[in-house]
Amino acid sequence: MDSIDSQSLSQAPAAPPVAVILVHYGNAAVTRRCLQSLARIETGSHRVIVVDHGPDPGLAKALEDAHPSVEILSAHGNPGFGAGCNLGAKAALEAGAQALWFLNNDATLDTPLLEAMGALARSYPEIGLWGTHQLDGDQRLGADRQPEWFSRGVAFHPRPIEDGARALGPCESLSGASVFLTRAAWETVGSWPERYFLYWEDAAWCRQALDAGLGLALTDLTVIHPRGTTTGRHSARTLYYGARNGLLFHRQIHPNAWLKRWIMGLNQLQKRFFRGQWHYLPPIAAGVWDALKTPPREGRRELP
Repeated sequence: MDSIDSQSLSQAPAAPPVAVILVHYGNAAVTRRCLQSLARIETGSHRVIVVDHGPDPGLAKALEDAHPSVEILSAHGNPGFGAGCNLGAKAALEAGAQALWFLNNDATLDTPLLEAMGALARSYPEIGLWGTHQLDGDQRLGADRQPEWFSRGVAFHPRPIEDGARALGPCESLSGASVFLTRAAWETVGSWPERYFLYWEDAAWCRQALDAGLGLALTDLTVIHPRGTTTGRHSARTLYYGARNGLLFHRQIHPNAWLKRWIMGLNQLQKRFFRGQWHYLPPIAAGVWDALKTPPREGRRELP
């Protein structure tokens, strides 16, 4: 990983109680649009930390005047989404933040959210992670559906949430595109898992919260977020990490179920084969093999 440099675009005398953490990679205009949306719409007191994974220099210049309170952490080695979130969280907590909102850098707002999420978190401390809906065109997306093995071994006894949110069930997790938690919850749940590099780290972090005895909840709030815009829905990178990381996650929580993983991997391949999507097979096969071999391949892999 590159050395991490910090650059402030504001002179705020004290850190607000909430830090919004964005992980940037690629198009600076996308991140600028997110910052402008926060500055224009979000009325709750907050400071933004942008973790810059590059690859191009000059992000600070591109983000000038987009938001009144921004700190940029430069980590152009691109250690992965989870690692970027952790870098931002570390800086925010050291500055005194009492809550963290992890927001995808290609998301925007059409209504303030922070005060409502903070009130819910204070009212229901047994909930560790709070998510929002995502508006993708005319689709309003909620919790991510998970297979039955996701929550095996975890007890669910959520207290009903009276208004503004619902506790998730056993086969649901939150999207990492928009997740809010308090400092106390962070100290209980722990940092984002970094082994995945891209995709599935949000599901793994949700499982981490459940293992720590905290629940998950989806609020009625919404961010605007076109899904799949960073890497492309069917790019080699998306197909590889999607195939590999689901199996890595299964391996983490069910280490002895090796036959089940082989069946899961073969199933991914046969579905694409019989649909005639043969050009998808090489990255999926590489991902499956990297997850099933011993030791498995984790972190980033350069792809054609």
